[in-house]
Amino acid sequence: MAGPLPAITTGCRKGTAVRIRIGTRGSDLALWQAYHVQDLLRRDCGAEVEIKIIKTQGDMIQDVPLTPDLGKSFFTKEIEQALLDREIDLAVHSLKDLAVDDTPGLALAAIPAREQPSERLLIHPKGFDATARPLPLRQGAIVGTSSPRRQRRLLEIRPDLEIRELRGNVPTRVNKCKQGEYDAILLAYAGVTRLAVDIQDLHPLDLPLDLLCGAAGQGALGLQTRQDDSELRQLLGQLEDAASARATSIERKLLKALGGGCTLPFGAYAQCQAEGPARLHAYLFAPEPGTASLRFEGQDENDEALVKRAAAALLPAMQKTLAGNKVLVLGGPQRPTLLGQMIAAGAEAQYRECFQYRDLPCPSDAMQHLLAVDHLLIASKNAALRLQAELENAGQELPPRTTLLVPGSATRELAKALFPKQEILVGEPPRSLGMGMLAVQRGAKRLFGVGAANGNDEGIEYARQAGIQAETLALYRSEPAPAASAAWPPELGEARGAFLLYLSPAAVRSAPPPKEFQGLRLLAIGPSTAHALEEAGALAYETLARPELSSLLACIESHQT
Repeated sequence: MAGPLPAITTGCRKGTAVRIRIGTRGSDLALWQAYHVQDLLRRDCGAEVEIKIIKTQGDMIQDVPLTPDLGKSFFTKEIEQALLDREIDLAVHSLKDLAVDDTPGLALAAIPAREQPSERLLIHPKGFDATARPLPLRQGAIVGTSSPRRQRRLLEIRPDLEIRELRGNVPTRVNKCKQGEYDAILLAYAGVTRLAVDIQDLHPLDLPLDLLCGAAGQGALGLQTRQDDSELRQLLGQLEDAASARATSIERKLLKALGGGCTLPFGAYAQCQAEGPARLHAYLFAPEPGTASLRFEGQDENDEALVKRAAAALLPAMQKTLAGNKVLVLGGPQRPTLLGQMIAAGAEAQYRECFQYRDLPCPSDAMQHLLAVDHLLIASKNAALRLQAELENAGQELPPRTTLLVPGSATRELAKALFPKQEILVGEPPRSLGMGMLAVQRGAKRLFGVGAANGNDEGIEYARQAGIQAETLALYRSEPAPAASAAWPPELGEARGAFLLYLSPAAVRSAPPPKEFQGLRLLAIGPSTAHALEEAGALAYETLARPELSSLLACIESHQT
């Protein structure tokens, strides 16, 4: 942080010293936060800081669950009113409790460095079971939390648990667990850590973010002032941590796009520096009983574009955009995330595994040849995974000079994660032929194609005809699943207007569109799958640019207009 900050005229003034009045809730955690900011202001600008405790509705009403009808300012309204009435100059909030829309006349002035935004499970010895997965809790354990987000996710991963409401400040909640009122309680890691609460009689477990993601803004503080107090806002800007401010801004923009507050069963975590690409993990937890959580993961250098993509993936589940549509999804061994998104969005969706992968051995001399080429053609996501596995088995890495050619955006994203040092390019058209054309355009000398034994090698053949030394390495074979012949449910013939969604060319080859069923509408993910439909004789189909719900919605809407 820079040196001493300039004195300002704000709040009350005594002589030449700056005096700032901080308003805060009276809980132990809220007071820790206020004193923490007080220390920063005293240290960096020699300010005189007064702390005023204000009771909020959330403090006074302790016997009701946190539901949406409580409003988005359940824990902040009275403090904000004190700011507007000029009874205080600065409010210190847990950012996750602060509404995403600025109250008229007020502004979010700064966000200091953020604490770890994860969750901590505290388990009483009587509720601990080291053999239980994914949470070490006994069967039917009683877990305390009032957060709809935590409640929904806990019941999703452990339906046997009994969830009970738990309100009060952090020490009160911990003591209730110690006394055996609960087998476990779930709290924010930041709150337990900041207060240094004595938990030595309990089993602590910090949950990974992919198991339970925190609320938008969790672990961060929000420093709020009056909009017209420009001098204080300038001063507080010196306390801001740029990376924390950017990450929480992304999370809160998505929360706003979903129309939610702190009672929405939603979690988000953005990973980024002050500049460069940001990666966003977002979850809408079990929108309804019996449904699965929806998950979005994406990366972009444009924060607005990233938020827009995430909202497009999650909003349909809240609005039931696909209600009334029937979709049969055809793919391989792994069910796509898109299936759960469709069901949550109201679609009557089924999945049929119509093919499976059989790994093929890698010839002993193939690795030496592969490492000597300047361009690698990777035919699919499974090809990328098999290539990475074979490289690991051989203790090898791809040379930085090797350029990867891939058939589409989904394979490119996976390849970026597996081979971060490589240049990765998408063919045009984005399928095997396009990759071969791209190799010729780039003047490739040696090309190696990695894919399925029964895959499409037109790109390799195109390169060979252009004089490029091109070889192929088959690392797997796609084969019809044992139940592929029964892929078509009997009722499909009566489902006028139903959609068939093919996930890959292998799905098309294993279960071509049934000619006897009239009125079915065909969808393909990616140009390679669309090309396979053409080869199978399909005359009409729509292509999804990405395996995302927004692309599916666009295709379905085009049929309905």
